[in-house]
Amino acid sequence: MTYKAALDELESGKTIVTGNNRLARTLRHAFDERQQQAGKTAWPSPDILAWSAWLRRLWSESRLRGGQGREWVLLDDVAADFVWQQSIRAVETGPEIQPLLHFARLGRTAWALLNDWDALSAEEWTRPNLSPDQKAWLRWSGDYRTRCNDSGWIDAERLPVFLCIDIEAGLFKDLGPVCFAGFDAWTPRRQQLRDALSSSDVAVSTLGSKPDGRVLPTLAPCESAHDELLQAARWARQVLTNSPGSTIGVVVPDLATRAEEVRRVFLDVFAPDWRVAGIPDGLPLNVSYGRPLAALPVVHTALALLSAGQGRANFDAFSLLLRSRWLAGGQEESAARAHLDVVLREKLRVEFAIKEALPWCRKIAPGFAVILDTLLAGDVARRRCSAAEWAHSLTELLRAVGWPGSDTLDSDTWQTLKAWNDLLARFGTHGVVLGKLSYAEFVSGLQQLAQQVMFQPEGTGEGTQIMGVLEAAGHHFDHLWICGMARESWPVAAKPNPFIPLELQRRLGMAKSSAAHMLTQAARQTDRLLASANTIVASWPQQMEGEAQWPSPLLGAGMNNAKATAIVSVAKSPRWNEQLQELDVTTLLEADPPPPWQGEERVRGGAGLLSLQARSPLNAFIEKRLGACEMQVPGVGIDAMQRGILTHKALEDLYKSAPSSAALGALSTDERNKRLRASLQAGVARLPGIREPFMRVLAALEIEQQVARMLAFIELDLQRPEFSDVKTEDTHDIRLGPVRLQLKLDRLDTLADGRHLVIDYKTGKVDRQSWNPDRPRDMQLPLYVTAVVPDADGVAFAQVSSQGIAFDGVGSGAIDIPGLRTPGKTPRIQVKYYAPATHELIESWLTLRETWAQVLHKLAEQFAAGDFKFDPSNPDSARGQFAVLSRVYDMDSQSLWGIGEEES
Repeated sequence: MTYKAALDELESGKTIVTGNNRLARTLRHAFDERQQQAGKTAWPSPDILAWSAWLRRLWSESRLRGGQGREWVLLDDVAADFVWQQSIRAVETGPEIQPLLHFARLGRTAWALLNDWDALSAEEWTRPNLSPDQKAWLRWSGDYRTRCNDSGWIDAERLPVFLCIDIEAGLFKDLGPVCFAGFDAWTPRRQQLRDALSSSDVAVSTLGSKPDGRVLPTLAPCESAHDELLQAARWARQVLTNSPGSTIGVVVPDLATRAEEVRRVFLDVFAPDWRVAGIPDGLPLNVSYGRPLAALPVVHTALALLSAGQGRANFDAFSLLLRSRWLAGGQEESAARAHLDVVLREKLRVEFAIKEALPWCRKIAPGFAVILDTLLAGDVARRRCSAAEWAHSLTELLRAVGWPGSDTLDSDTWQTLKAWNDLLARFGTHGVVLGKLSYAEFVSGLQQLAQQVMFQPEGTGEGTQIMGVLEAAGHHFDHLWICGMARESWPVAAKPNPFIPLELQRRLGMAKSSAAHMLTQAARQTDRLLASANTIVASWPQQMEGEAQWPSPLLGAGMNNAKATAIVSVAKSPRWNEQLQELDVTTLLEADPPPPWQGEERVRGGAGLLSLQARSPLNAFIEKRLGACEMQVPGVGIDAMQRGILTHKALEDLYKSAPSSAALGALSTDERNKRLRASLQAGVARLPGIREPFMRVLAALEIEQQVARMLAFIELDLQRPEFSDVKTEDTHDIRLGPVRLQLKLDRLDTLADGRHLVIDYKTGKVDRQSWNPDRPRDMQLPLYVTAVVPDADGVAFAQVSSQGIAFDGVGSGAIDIPGLRTPGKTPRIQVKYYAPATHELIESWLTLRETWAQVLHKLAEQFAAGDFKFDPSNPDSARGQFAVLSRVYDMDSQSLWGIGEEES
């Protein structure tokens, strides 16, 4: 990398002011490298600052020299954001604007533009046709300006104005020579400051790209935007392999919106196994776009801890906290905490009080319980403190709970912690602006700020540097690849600021205000990029959303003609899974079937085992043989499973006390209501979070709905022929081939003529076709009438749900119940079941039960033999949390999943 001109300026004693932080770091590394190459072991640090840092240093000098800095207090970005929020909240009388910080940032963006262009008092602001957004901004900025003037505050946007006053007063006559680097354009306010320095006899110079240094790029048309990134990554790796010491740049104009995609694609090429083995140390790759500080794991853990200190938690956040390695005991107690996570998913709701979790924490993971006890020990609910006091006490609190863990910190984590401490310190210095805060206000403000602050660990400037167009200003490379150079997207579309009158923006030529401005800016940036490397490749996607794209004419003469392109040759660097596939070596593994099931051992899961074996043998093996279970997701209120349990228990209790149609009919409606309500109230009392007011209200509504449905079902039940000797929830041990199971029937009715009917309560959707032997899915009720009640004359769902109150089943035809049909082909019968092997229509109840018995025995034998075959054409293989183990998503089986609705 050549920065000879800039390094010569530094060695001559000049201060270099850069247009961005990245260039300042790059020049610092380049300067140090030059000193080392010169054989030096020590040297003075070069004076390199980004524009904003340089202004703040001048302001510090102003304070020391008795200038404007002694009269005014400079707000940093954190404080300015909060003042903007206070102003917006103060002047808007309607519903509070949300998210407030977002609009405060938008307001500051307009404020910065207007200050840069000296347009706060432009005549366009006095015109009557201002939009509602512009009128709102005038209210916000007016209050903001008044607050700042009354309190003696200024912000970074107004800093150049006050510095110009000091410069014109002769305060900086002895300032050393200043050289500016990496500036594409100068706004009027920046130009005013630079001119003021020149007028004060300060030596001012500017480093820029040489116009005659423009390189005609090699063009690389790519199939798509994703393919463009992949080609750029392969090219960069190829160049780095051929020329190990060279510096490589990749410019992505829309990096801000594609940073994660860019990072993944380049890692896939530079470290093909990174998803398995992790990102290797010293990888010659740097993506110049940070992530929100709040999104980094160690900071996310700190914020989650502080949030939990308020006594309540969201389960997803709590689960991450529970499994975090950044806490005391995170490694030593990891297994216990993982087990605790599974248990709490069954015990808690999605929002809960921390105290609800403590008994389980003390029992399963006592180390984590100590952390929660420490968090809750301080009574913070009633305290109001300054930001500095909160920052100090919460830093001590984090240290007390063992954050950030006991592991040795790597460089990136150390830099992250430094950024966090700086953020906390900055937040704590704004007591004058923020006043006294509650714990919740401080934590909320800290979370907002950490979400807005973008962080990226410092790189060395070596290897491949991926950056946006603005960040590339002032950089020089040996090789450069420029993405997104399609005429349809470069220059980018204009995007005027909605808070500033459009005619004002266009009259002054503000950034993004018009197509003409964007064209001028893009041309300037293109010239700068094409003069920043010895060899350059420019690429564009040939297709975008189905539309053809062509190279931007800004790249040079003839670029408008697709035939004038010289296509760069890039060697394909396959990803790790592609490398395995291309080895062309097949290794046959010896058959290693699981041991057969021990027949005397009962299989847990009951009838659900055979239903699972029918739907997905792989999942049946994982759950019933290996003992795995899917992670539950805590619900917001009362979920479908809990509702089903409540309904089953209430009906069980009622029919046990009234086990016949006569006994049931003898009960008055009020007595039925009373008994059902008592059972439901006992059930909801055991629900997670029932002590919460929200859950109590929800439970009361649930009881009313359930009682009404069950009363309607009882009326329907009494309309059918008489029944007696109702048995509910009886347990039966059965053997099906090599498998022992324990089954529990919801209900078995004996009719007046001695016939038997098996009934299963259903609080969800009823699907009788799931019993079809040709494509079985739910074999619970077929198992009951073949293995438990082989003489039953019918089996039916009793639907008790918001979708209806009805019976729906199949039988011999001897039981006269609406909804109970017989197998056959008569149109009015409408139940068509088919034999699995021959696909012949089953036309009798006896044949249907025999076929069910054969299917069930086969399923039991398959399970016992350890048959966990995987069928990629089965959509059930792609459902649930175990689908990833089947690698079904690696297979092109979507076209095989077009299974139509069964004929019914």
